[in-house]
Amino acid sequence: MNNEKFGNFIKKLRSEKGLTQKELGEKLNITDKAISKWERGISFPDITVLNSLADFFEVDVSELLNGERGKKEEIDIDKKIEEAIEQYKNIEEKRKIKLKKIKKYVGIISLVIFILTLLLQLGYYCILRRYNFEYVLDILPYIVNEVMITSLCISVLYFVNKMPNKKVILASIFTVLTVVNIAFMANNAFKNNCIVSISQNFSNEVILKVDKESGAIKIYKDPKLFIFARQKEQFQYESQGKIKRQWLTNDICSITYLDRDGNIREYVATFGDRGNGISYYYVTSALRGDWQVWTQNGEATQLLSDSNGIRITKNGVREQFDFSECKQFGTIALVLYKDDVPKYVVALDENCELDDNTDIIKKDGTITLCEVSMNKTQKESLYCMTYKSEDLTNYDVIAVKANDYELKNGILYISYDGKNNIEVPGDFSQMIKGYEDSQYQISKEKTVFFYDKGEERFLVYSDNMGKSWNTVEIAKDYSIESIQFVTKDIGYMLKFYDVAVGTAWGRISETIDGGKTWTDIFYGIGENDEKVFSRGSQIKFINENVGFLTMSTTMGTYQQLYITRDGGATFEELKIIDSSIYDFYELPTFEDGIIKVEINQGSDGDYNGGDYKEYYSKDYGKTWESL
Repeated sequence: MNNEKFGNFIKKLRSEKGLTQKELGEKLNITDKAISKWERGISFPDITVLNSLADFFEVDVSELLNGERGKKEEIDIDKKIEEAIEQYKNIEEKRKIKLKKIKKYVGIISLVIFILTLLLQLGYYCILRRYNFEYVLDILPYIVNEVMITSLCISVLYFVNKMPNKKVILASIFTVLTVVNIAFMANNAFKNNCIVSISQNFSNEVILKVDKESGAIKIYKDPKLFIFARQKEQFQYESQGKIKRQWLTNDICSITYLDRDGNIREYVATFGDRGNGISYYYVTSALRGDWQVWTQNGEATQLLSDSNGIRITKNGVREQFDFSECKQFGTIALVLYKDDVPKYVVALDENCELDDNTDIIKKDGTITLCEVSMNKTQKESLYCMTYKSEDLTNYDVIAVKANDYELKNGILYISYDGKNNIEVPGDFSQMIKGYEDSQYQISKEKTVFFYDKGEERFLVYSDNMGKSWNTVEIAKDYSIESIQFVTKDIGYMLKFYDVAVGTAWGRISETIDGGKTWTDIFYGIGENDEKVFSRGSQIKFINENVGFLTMSTTMGTYQQLYITRDGGATFEELKIIDSSIYDFYELPTFEDGIIKVEINQGSDGDYNGGDYKEYYSKDYGKTWESL
């Protein structure tokens, strides 16, 4: 006889009648639990119930015992029932043996859990607490206590057999210990708001405990087993409301919150290092260079770090941060402040490697820039746009071509060889548009620039290729159109006081003491009060005596060239050729003792394809020959 087949047949017959187990039990005057056991094959009805069951379902007893309709045969019912009961006894015996094994395993596991939790608590109270470690969550020790109480009671329940009233005693002990544990938990576990944040690769975690009453914030470090940690420090300001956490890298976490006065505050938890892990270094120094976000669309985000501080350009807005406005966290993060308000977090990415000699980030290292806000913010990865070689000993913030300059972050850089940069002293933040070629000079004999600062103007110059510099204040009531030195002491400046359409009123000034003082020597072309320059006039001096001045029309159709042979005191027009076609004289060039002048057709010239004539002089402009 198949017990499972018998149970399924009973279930099928009941379903055909549309009865529940409870309804069938009521009709047979037995419990629904008994019927459930029949159908699951773990019990069997006695012979009196068996006959009632067969009559109710209108089947033969043999059909019932065989578990299917139509299978009628002469059977010994008593024998069949006896076999079924014996079979059920075997099943019950196996079930008891299995249950006994399960109880044994549960007891062993409970004992192991008790021992582990006991050792955990002993390790904490006897060792870790001496070194100021705490549970990450204040509720954890009470949860551990409850696990320990429960596992102890279960292990005693399954291993101690001779204890009278065992279940009652264990239930009492469990209840008393649990009530005591809950009482301590209610009194101690909910004073702080415990916050745990884990990095994306699970390598680091930030643990914060915020006093619910005072708002004081404590941060913890040195996590052990992810459940213990030691207090690192308490934040300077108490908080109100939520605390925002954002992992910038797997070892840098930005923590943003509002203090009691509603001011935004920033703290950066750091866990790593980008150097050798031994020596301390400054993030501002490591950042030196021009960094930009790698994007092809929209306006690029830029970070420039140099000796003048850090400048951030984002969404068209430019902000300058002095070094006093930069606060370093660990050795891999920086917070930039403006008026004591945190504005940006700068993080050294995990691919950053510092040069051993300079502590500057090596080639291919990137940084992350993120705005400080209680709202959701996007972190941006920036790449260094300044060329970096293997040797960073002579590394410069920006690349400058030979005998040229670059303006960055209010700092002026020049280079004589295209390899080494020199920083010109002064505040060039107002010189945003830069300089025309005629407004500065870079040469071995003399290097000179000017800059405006507020209502003042300064001339800064060097006579020894940037080894030393001099700065003098000059008047600011004019614009400097040209400045040129023929020796380290003698120089000339073309300056305009006023302009109208194509005419300019101004002066040519001379210095003989290197730029310290200037004297006006020429007032323009013309007679008496009508002496003027053109709006596009330029000067070019060959030496302290010979120089040139251009005078052009507004539309650029022709341009006259004037020459001086007395150091700028007087000028006379220079006509090399008499032509109405070639009538636009360019400013001469001077090299290796030869003066060259290009004469073209101006903006209205199209003769012979718009070609030009070129002449040269070897006697400082006395005679000219065609090239």
